[in-house]
Amino acid sequence: MEAQKVQLAEMIDAWVQDIIRNSNNDDQADERILESMVDYMGPFKHLLDNCTKLEMTLLVDQYDGLYRFANLLERLAQAIQDGVIEVPEDAPLPPGWADKPQRVKKKRPRKPKPNRNQQQQQIRRPISFLPALTEVIIGSLAQTEEQYESFTAARHKPHVLDDTIVDRAIWLYEEQLTSIPLHERQLNWWLADEITDAQQYQVEDLQARLPRLKTQTEALLSLLAELKQGTIDRILEMSDEELALKVMRGELKLPGQE
Repeated sequence: MEAQKVQLAEMIDAWVQDIIRNSNNDDQADERILESMVDYMGPFKHLLDNCTKLEMTLLVDQYDGLYRFANLLERLAQAIQDGVIEVPEDAPLPPGWADKPQRVKKKRPRKPKPNRNQQQQQIRRPISFLPALTEVIIGSLAQTEEQYESFTAARHKPHVLDDTIVDRAIWLYEEQLTSIPLHERQLNWWLADEITDAQQYQVEDLQARLPRLKTQTEALLSLLAELKQGTIDRILEMSDEELALKVMRGELKLPGQE
């Protein structure tokens, strides 16, 4: 399975789990997820569009937060279809959705509501999860370095970017930054267990990569914050006088200028 798919699944899972931890009960958690789930519809639809049925089944089996997200979305869509929830015909659908989201089935019995004391702890994965985490860490590092080079090329012409592109990247890599301590904790758990020499070597190799991933992610976020100040949206917000002044001072290069 591609590292990006696992990363998106982890992202949605971490967001849902955070809401659960900070909610008084399951009903309140569901309400909060529904209120802001539109922000995660794009990544979820990317998974639906690009995962095979087997891959999607594995992901929802592995990540309880992703399963809860998919289940709530399915129930919401069914309520709209049944007329329980009325939606105006001209109401816009969430970004990236052309029709009702497809049904996601989880091949296991419906689980009872989890205990809140268990929700407050990070899930301790078995060593069988090592290949998936390896894909996530190595893939994330390669992708972060590639994205840093790409955005660096726009450093002297940030007007080629808009807020949507930059904000999406900031959100993605802020989520990635918060997941690094979780990866580190999981790797430490495995090292404390009885694992093979080969598994220990792989775990230690991943541990050695995490500081580099953290450094690169922070550098990319810093670059994105800088680029955000000069996107086409910022240029359009300027008055003619302010725009002319920045061009004359060399603080801004307009399209076509070297």
